[in-house]
Amino acid sequence: MTATLAIDRLATRIRAADPDLAAVLTGQVRAVLDGRLRQDLDGIAGRALARAGLPARAVVAMRRLSLRLRVGVGVDSGRLSQGWADACEQALAQSLVGALAGSDADAADQVWFPDTWAAECRYLELAAAGLPPAWWVPALVGAGADAPRPAVILQRWLELDPPRAVIAMTALAAVDQRVTRLLSQPEATDLTRALVVGLGAAAPGLPDGEGAPADDGGAERARTAFLREALGRLRGLAESLTAAGGGADAVGLSLAAPWLAAALFARCPAVCRLSPTLILDLIARMLVQWARSPAADAHPGVRQPTVAGRLDQGTGAAAPAESFPDSRRATGAPEEESTDGMPIHAGGLLLLIRPLLKLGLLPDAPQLASRLGDLALTALRRVLAPLPPGELAAAQERERPLLAVFAPECDWGVRIAAIPVRDPAAAADLLAALSAVIPVETAFAPGAARRVFGAATPAIGTAADLRLARLLLRPGRLRVTDWEAELTWPLAAADLALRRAGWDQDPGWVPWLGRTLRLRFGEPG
Repeated sequence: MTATLAIDRLATRIRAADPDLAAVLTGQVRAVLDGRLRQDLDGIAGRALARAGLPARAVVAMRRLSLRLRVGVGVDSGRLSQGWADACEQALAQSLVGALAGSDADAADQVWFPDTWAAECRYLELAAAGLPPAWWVPALVGAGADAPRPAVILQRWLELDPPRAVIAMTALAAVDQRVTRLLSQPEATDLTRALVVGLGAAAPGLPDGEGAPADDGGAERARTAFLREALGRLRGLAESLTAAGGGADAVGLSLAAPWLAAALFARCPAVCRLSPTLILDLIARMLVQWARSPAADAHPGVRQPTVAGRLDQGTGAAAPAESFPDSRRATGAPEEESTDGMPIHAGGLLLLIRPLLKLGLLPDAPQLASRLGDLALTALRRVLAPLPPGELAAAQERERPLLAVFAPECDWGVRIAAIPVRDPAAAADLLAALSAVIPVETAFAPGAARRVFGAATPAIGTAADLRLARLLLRPGRLRVTDWEAELTWPLAAADLALRRAGWDQDPGWVPWLGRTLRLRFGEPG
């Protein structure tokens, strides 16, 4: 995307020893402003960001930028326009080098954020704290003369990027529970329903959805217990949100609900496999229950359950209760990361996501996290089995970021080789069903076998395991944030058999993994 430059007010002051010359220059400047200056300014914002070392998606606001040009006699309007644009680019870059990020410099003359989401998050932080909008809000939040209603921003987030929306809302709620005051009761109720119904409707094939076969009630009880446990991990946050929203009456509970729902989907994306009716009902009932019996009174001295951390950033351990990895100042901005991503060798694991859903093999919500973890470990270990023990352990460790994307709710904080498969029989059956539909013409990605096994490619036991190895062993680079993951392969890794079967199409937003997944070809692996 090309960065754009918007100038609210342009003032020009010309000094010249000869009044006649000043008049001529004034006319030239006016002609430039009315003519080609807009064209010459095109692209300078992006170049200035690059020169200053800021992210390509950064948004910047400046109160004032002063330029001083020395113009010779007889300069034509074209050179004047280009010189003005070059001076503007240089001045922008120099000013941005010393600019502070918005959360640290709300009153500074120049402020920048990693992207528009980060600026909107900061605006909501200020509003939650009861502070007036900063001077940069009209320019960066798109409010014009009036600050936008928080409900409008939050609804737009859900429409644009649901996984990032719930992550950003969770971060805001964890930093300052007064965010409950950003919404009216009707707005909070509408947002809760939009969030729960929207994320649930985006996960087709719900096992408990309309038209599902009847059971004896055991499956429904298991789903309710699973959801109750997931919500229980967020009890402390829920109680803080309720208190900040005005107490345990109907209004306070309603104001807490959308933020609790966002935290639930952010921390346990598998719940999108449950019916929205069940989620909405249990959120409401548990908020009432907790309001009537606060944790400190009902369970004195008992520590709340821990909240499993998202381990795809290599944190190494689960986060303590009510401690969210995203609870730094709620900028909503991506973590610092390498633009090239992390090297992985078994990128084909992500190609199993579409057939899992298409073939109806996706486990029910209570088993989803453990079954996905078991499937990933079983598949990875099966194709890497010919390696010596030490190399096998190292090869598994290299795929840690990939495993955390494929099964985000599992604890990958210990040595991968030491993690057991919880249900080997179920994992083997699931893998067999997937292996059976791998296109038989699938070939090894160029150089993949050599990278993993060295010069001599070992014999792989069965035809099914060989197909699985050809699918999984696809070296590439994985770029990950809390809400998206992009896997980039060399163009030569494109496989016609997989392309014809549709296996290498972008998965897009995968609600039950809590991320948008993208597959790209054309870069070095």
